[in-house]
This record gives sequence, C-alpha cells and structure tokens, in this order.
Amino acid sequence: MKGLLCATAAALALASIVVRAGPSPDDLDQWTTHYYLDPQPDGVEAALTVITAKGFFENDDVQAPLSGFFTEVFRANPDRIEGWITPYIGVPRRHILYSALWMANSKSSRAALERLANGATPDEARSLRSLLTTPPPTIESMAIDSPAALDYLWGCFLASGSDVPVLRIIDQLKLADIRGNVNTMMIGGAAHWSLSSNAKQHDRVLSIVKTRMSSADGDTKAKLQEILSAIEAEEAKK
Repeated sequence: MKGLLCATAAALALASIVVRAGPSPDDLDQWTTHYYLDPQPDGVEAALTVITAKGFFENDDVQAPLSGFFTEVFRANPDRIEGWITPYIGVPRRHILYSALWMANSKSSRAALERLANGATPDEARSLRSLLTTPPPTIESMAIDSPAALDYLWGCFLASGSDVPVLRIIDQLKLADIRGNVNTMMIGGAAHWSLSSNAKQHDRVLSIVKTRMSSADGDTKAKLQEILSAIEAEEAKK
C-alpha cells in the first residue's frame, strides 16, 4: 500500500474512486483517499478484510495513517463499531484497531476495546486495559514528535475532511528551519512536502492552506506562500 508507507506519501498514492460496496484488494487506496467527500461506512467491513489480507495489521509502516483514518470513521459511526470489531476478537496484534478505538474515545469505542481485551492473550489484555485507563490526547493536544504523527493526521483528514489535522501539520512548517535537531527538521520538511503535495491533489487542503495564510505568523506565512506559488507555477505550465 504505497500511499501509506510514509508520512509524506500517506495521502498521495490514494486515488479518487469511492467504491460503495467497499474496496477490493486492488482499490483500497482508491476507496480511502477521498472517503471524506462521500463517506461510505458500509465499506468498512470490506476495507478491514482487505487490510487483513494484505498483512497491514502487521506492517509498522502503515499503522499511523490507518489508525488516524479509522479513528475518525469510528468516531463518526459509534453504533457500527461493535459489528466491525467482532471478527477480530481473539485475533492478536490488531494495533490499528486498538489505537483507533482508544483515540476515538467514545462510549462505544471504549466498550469495543474492552471486548477486544477480554478476548486477548494475558499480555495483550494488560496492554489494552492500560489504554482504557489512560485518557487519549486530542488532535489539538497530541505530540508531533515524528513523521508518523503526520501520517496519523493525514489519515484523520482523509476520513473526515476536517481542517483540524491539516492546521496541526501547518503549524509544523517552521520546524524545518530549526538547526541542530535532525528529527525536528525532518518533521518540518515532511510537513512542507506533504502539504504541498496534498494541496495539489485535494481542493479541500488547498482551501485550508489559503485560509490559514490570513492569520499565520510571518515565518509560517512565508512557507505557505512557497507552497501556493509552486502550485500556481505548475498550473501555469499546463
């Protein structure tokens, strides 16, 4: 699943087709990328089946964006969570589900996490119950301390279309100019690249970037202008 292999590519490799019956192994990326434009919760069961078949539950590279995506799907559909998670009770290492249910932080998602804990091995059950006693962060308060956090935020956006995760990513742009901390610079660079790329692909992201220009501080505004100018230059060549 190339679109979910790194923070900067999390939203790019996903195409624009929404499959109402749910994705097949060949179009999971296609089903996901513009889910926010026409949410199709009826396809979630099939999507989870494809994720299982592709081994994504065991693939660390896709944990963050898929966790972000399903956090928003679970949050928007609390009455359907029980049915979605039932096939995974007793199945180990479903960390995408664990994280998404925890971050969704609803009565239904917590009950589902408890059901998964009840069917888990003793070690995994302890970890899940520890999650249940730990309040999750919100998108506004979560730490952005690695590119994986950007992955998570893009996953949230793809499911919801909300400006909140995109604004958090915009706030990281200035980190690219902080010298002496490679990880911090990488986060800033990844934020810039992913915003630029996704603003080209998603009109919604482009609109958020333009709106944020009016209230951004000087350094951030300069970064946003770079992104917009590059997009305008590419459009002029067409």
